[in-house]
Amino acid sequence: MNKKNIIYWNNYYVSKNNNDKPSNFAKFIKKKYIKKTTKLLEVGAGDGRDTFYFQNKAKYIFAIDQSDVVTNNNKLKAKKLNFKNIFFKKLSSNKLQTLKNKDVDIIYARFFLHAINETSENKFLDIIKKNFKDNTIIALEFRTTKDVLKKKGKKISLNERLTDHYRRFIDINNFKKKLKKMKFKILYTKLGINLSKSRNDNPHLCRIVFSGRIK
Repeated sequence: MNKKNIIYWNNYYVSKNNNDKPSNFAKFIKKKYIKKTTKLLEVGAGDGRDTFYFQNKAKYIFAIDQSDVVTNNNKLKAKKLNFKNIFFKKLSSNKLQTLKNKDVDIIYARFFLHAINETSENKFLDIIKKNFKDNTIIALEFRTTKDVLKKKGKKISLNERLTDHYRRFIDINNFKKKLKKMKFKILYTKLGINLSKSRNDNPHLCRIVFSGRIK
């Protein structure tokens, strides 16, 4: 994520009232994959709406985001609520390999992948492949090339747009081919609208769950 995008998100979280309701994706992942013993890493935690939802459903949650504003806010909230099993850190996804504790069962990222370019996406997947245990589950939700917002903003490339901030619309067929080439095992996929409807926004999303590595 470039500096302009980081500035955008810092300003966004300064002016935004926190949403305490978990996303539908978080509820889905909790029901299907999370146990009391689960150790979860959340990438691109934002205001922590899903992080705090997972608090009493997993053993511990380590959450990272590039916005220092929202990371500090989340730290204060966790301290105020006396949550001992949530840890927030300002960190880029490009530096996931620097985490001291990489013994996690699930890597969770909602609305993160479409906020980074494909170079960062490739590095994100490569870091997971090389640094996390084989049976780690990766759960992602992101905008696809069928999303209506692709028609808006300045065209940067075939699937990249710039409005007040950067978005990349992901071709799911190409993404799945990439996962298979990297020897990831796809466990679940769902595409469509009505997965995360909010006011006037009903994005076309992909939910995909895959496991770390196949030897």
